[in-house]
Amino acid sequence: MALYTDGTLPFLVDGEEFKTYYRIYGSLSDTSLPPLIALHGGPGIVSYYLSPLSKLFERNERQPVILYDQVGNGRSSHFPEKGAEFITIKLYVDELANLIDKLDLKEYHILGHSFGGCLGAEFEAERHPAGLKSLILTNTLVDMRLFYRSHAERLATFENAEELKQAFAKGASDPKAYREALNTFNERWSLRHFKERPLPDDIDPFVWLFGDEEKGIKGDRTVVDKMVEDKKWSIVGRIHLIKVPVLLITATDDMIQSYAAEPFFWEAQKVKWINLEHSSHLPFWEEPENYMRIVGEWLENAAVSEVK
Repeated sequence: MALYTDGTLPFLVDGEEFKTYYRIYGSLSDTSLPPLIALHGGPGIVSYYLSPLSKLFERNERQPVILYDQVGNGRSSHFPEKGAEFITIKLYVDELANLIDKLDLKEYHILGHSFGGCLGAEFEAERHPAGLKSLILTNTLVDMRLFYRSHAERLATFENAEELKQAFAKGASDPKAYREALNTFNERWSLRHFKERPLPDDIDPFVWLFGDEEKGIKGDRTVVDKMVEDKKWSIVGRIHLIKVPVLLITATDDMIQSYAAEPFFWEAQKVKWINLEHSSHLPFWEEPENYMRIVGEWLENAAVSEVK
């Protein structure tokens, strides 16, 4: 694992200060390659499942990689007293802009995984930040309705699909059944091609939802339970506003099937689309060498070639 530095950054919202936890692999003082900012999924989980992206720095020591926990999650500030009117897509767009400002990043790339892809696309479409060189949208979607459709189709492949549906529906009211259902579903459609068992700690971001007494982690479902806006999010009709080059990555066995992301290819202005045959939802764990080669070459080429 590559060495890193970490810390927190202040994030002001209507005069109230929160802290954003971040981790940097490499040095931001070396500006020969713009850093890659990785946006984790969820919403409501944490960034450390993206730790394999540190291999991009190991592959090329001129390539810094930045991970951070979106507020309300992990090692960043929590706000269990806040409601849906506070926990919005705009909050996380503002937090990303604040992180870029506080780290004084003049140029950078963004990689958004799952919900992080939605966040990255929203950031570019609504803000058009001058320093953004490219977007890497991986295992993501353009509309939450397509996510729910894909999830239902994948769920239907299980013999005990009805039992799993009921466990998902119960949610926080029966956390044990909910987590067991998550694990069953994710074995097939999130980690289908990752064979190492037991799973490494870094691969389980849900520990921050459910808690772990041995690790001293108190579960917090505030974001996943109260962020209503993400459940109807869509960028359909605004995809053409994405001006920077896009690397779109899908996977054959993903719980988010490729049709949920395909409109990015047809409607964004400059796109290269790669589908991974031996991955589901976490390709940086399932086929890390191939994934890092694809993303690393994209970054090294400054994302200006091989796009439509």
